[in-house]
Amino acid sequence: MNRENNSVSRGNILIIDDEPNNLRVLLNCLTDNGYDVRGVLTGEMGLKAALSEPPDLVLLDIMMPQMDGYQVGNHFKNIAELRDIPIIFVSAKYDTLDKVKAFRVGGVDYIMKPFQIEEVLARIENHLRLRRLQDELEEQNLLLQAEISQRQAAELALQEQNAQLQLEIRERERAEAELAKLNEDLARSNSELAQFVSIASHDLRSPLTTVKGYGQLFKMRHAQSLEAEGQRYINRILDGCDRMLNLIDDLLQYSRLGKAGEQFSPVRSAEAIEEACQNLSLEITTNQAQIICRDLPVVMADFSQLRQLFQNLIGNAIKYRGEANPLVEVTAINETDHCLFAVKDNGIGIAPESFPKIFQMFKRLHGPSEYPGTGIGLAICQKIVQLHGGRIWVESAPGQGSIFYFSIPVLSADIPPLLVKNLVTQ
Repeated sequence: MNRENNSVSRGNILIIDDEPNNLRVLLNCLTDNGYDVRGVLTGEMGLKAALSEPPDLVLLDIMMPQMDGYQVGNHFKNIAELRDIPIIFVSAKYDTLDKVKAFRVGGVDYIMKPFQIEEVLARIENHLRLRRLQDELEEQNLLLQAEISQRQAAELALQEQNAQLQLEIRERERAEAELAKLNEDLARSNSELAQFVSIASHDLRSPLTTVKGYGQLFKMRHAQSLEAEGQRYINRILDGCDRMLNLIDDLLQYSRLGKAGEQFSPVRSAEAIEEACQNLSLEITTNQAQIICRDLPVVMADFSQLRQLFQNLIGNAIKYRGEANPLVEVTAINETDHCLFAVKDNGIGIAPESFPKIFQMFKRLHGPSEYPGTGIGLAICQKIVQLHGGRIWVESAPGQGSIFYFSIPVLSADIPPLLVKNLVTQ
């Protein structure tokens, strides 16, 4: 018998009692007080009803035929789905032993017959509240156990991450130590190499100077008496001496460039170009070259290195000229933290497949008979730019001239540029 009402139920109660009058009184009373109630007359029926729909609480009579209340309690106690359902025994037995037996088979309370309905309602409400609190406590315990498991998993993961981090830190420290040693070895090797180049260059220069001097003296005194073949030989000797001396000078210059990160000072790039053009005045005059500079800023640089950089690029533009008189234009664009220079010429140009080679030491695209040189000039340019924290590259095509770009840290956009006059030599 179920209560038909749209209001929220206060709980689901199963009554097992073989006395129809008791059953009817409890059903009516509990239904009127907001409970969903089912009533059965035997223990067997009570077990079936409980298994089909477990109740929140059971009111159980003791004295019943075939299966008494103690037996029903034992069944509830031994069935996993039923053992946690609170059972209140309702009986006319007054003996203490009967009450103790009822509690032993799973009872949580004991009501004496004849009962007072107020007492029954109070005990039912108390035990349902205790059951709800117990359920909430179990749910909270499950949540707490899940949270503890999650935290333990997180702590384990954190420990693993810390262990991995420690391993990475040790690996990085080892790599940094190796890098420091490599840098130290490299610095020592560079120093020894520079010293070797300086000594070797000095030892090479002396005999070469002697050979060239005696060759010039021989040519001056005996040129008229030499046949044409002899004159070619002495000229080749003198040309070879000049090329070797130029090579020694370039090697010395390359080895003395210094190290990256040196202290630089504000340099007016226009002044560096003007001095470079003065050093190239013979080539400019001989080739009737025109050098144009536009809006050149102040940069942070080494003045002598910057002058050498411009001198090599402008000198190459004049050397590798086309049929027209050389025209070299130097421009610059101020960007966020550096200045981008462009040195543009109207020379013979460079094939794109040769771009990777032109900045390498001793790499030449032409034979010495076509264009004299050591093959070190652009390598010096690249090293100067790298020492200043920049990069250098070229855009060119055969017969269309070349544009060499390079970047140099800029001092400040607020300092006005210094313009260089056009250098034109007819």
